[in-house]
Amino acid sequence: MSHITNIISKELKELLTPGSVISVVLMVVLFAGLGGMIDSEIEKAQAFPELCVVNEDASIIEFTDADGTYTWSISSFLEDLYTSSGIPEDELSDYIRLVDSDSIDEAYAIMDEEGIGSALFVDPDFSKDIVSGTRGVVEQIYVYEPTGMFGTVSSSVVSSVMSMINEDLSKRLLGTQIDMTDYGFLTEPIDYNGDNVKTIVNGKVVSGITPQEIAGEVSSQTMMIPIIIMIIIMMVGSLVISSMGSEKENKTLETLLTLPIKRTSIVAGKIIAAAIVGLVYGLAYMVGMSIYMNSLTGTMSSGLNLEDLGLTLSVGDYALVMLSMFLSIICALGICMILGAFAKNYKSAQTMTMPLSIMAMIPMFIVMFSGWYGSGALIQAVTFAIPFSHPMMAMQALMYDDVTLVLSGIAYMVVFAVATILITVKLYNSDILITGLGQNKTVQKLTGRK
Repeated sequence: MSHITNIISKELKELLTPGSVISVVLMVVLFAGLGGMIDSEIEKAQAFPELCVVNEDASIIEFTDADGTYTWSISSFLEDLYTSSGIPEDELSDYIRLVDSDSIDEAYAIMDEEGIGSALFVDPDFSKDIVSGTRGVVEQIYVYEPTGMFGTVSSSVVSSVMSMINEDLSKRLLGTQIDMTDYGFLTEPIDYNGDNVKTIVNGKVVSGITPQEIAGEVSSQTMMIPIIIMIIIMMVGSLVISSMGSEKENKTLETLLTLPIKRTSIVAGKIIAAAIVGLVYGLAYMVGMSIYMNSLTGTMSSGLNLEDLGLTLSVGDYALVMLSMFLSIICALGICMILGAFAKNYKSAQTMTMPLSIMAMIPMFIVMFSGWYGSGALIQAVTFAIPFSHPMMAMQALMYDDVTLVLSGIAYMVVFAVATILITVKLYNSDILITGLGQNKTVQKLTGRK
């Protein structure tokens, strides 16, 4: 073999280690899983949602055309629309909930009791107004939930359905024998926009605002936190693990361990120094991202004031977010110290950062796409187990007064950080850092080697 072939073979052996290969495979599995999750969320969001129709009887209108007399109603249109989309007739009651009431307060109560996110409230004078040539009123009612990027798509689907109802009624009116000359009424017989859109946020009813507008404004305030946390953890983790690999390669770690210094002091010193660097990076990124997001969303702002909706944070809430961020950095550093202990040199240390990157990316994508509140029990369990998830969720959770989730995350991260630090101290007190894992006495006994 030529010299260049030997060099290529040597480099490939050093770069394609079992750890690096496993990391790449895990990354492929991660993105495949995320792709499947996104597809599932999109399909779920685009499907016809569960819809409550309140005071449906008021929408019944009798028409007479060339073929005779027939009745039209919002519920009959919805049933035809849902069945044409492939929903069996015997399952329609699971999607369309009809409520015989002329009270909008009862609509709110039913939505709250049964967990229905969308409703149409038909004005008691709807059919009378239509027959007399006056626009009938149908109010769209939504419950806003912090369910990630695709969580509010269902409300836009309902709005589109309402547009189809309006169009169908317009065609009916144009084909009847009713003598009407108001073309504006004939083309737009239903008044369903503007103040007739109502969104329930934290139990408060807000008029003229859609869930999409609220989600967009909340995202502009909270979405930069997951991105910043991911960047900080990946950068600080790379620095710490690479530093430990360099120390081993340059033999400075052996010198440090021979000094009359407690191993706990060495571990604490490394973690505190790295944590300070992480906080500096975090502050710098937060300032930079804040300026960037403000300039990006400034021209697209809906003018919505989150304070009017009660979606703001107090000084104490911000303190909890910062504490959560600090603890997540400590947890990351504890993991880095453990991974760095098994790095043979600087080059092998580079491959050790991949597991940390995966752990940082998983919660970021989950929080962005489905959110904590929009995820199933399994995804919530995985998200909670990853310590970096908690500062990503903290800001939005505090906006919705879910202090329990934030405090539980902080308690979990404290336990996780203490556990990783104790494991690191144990490794520093062993001979693994100097001799490597293969030469460790315990490992030799387990493998039967002497």
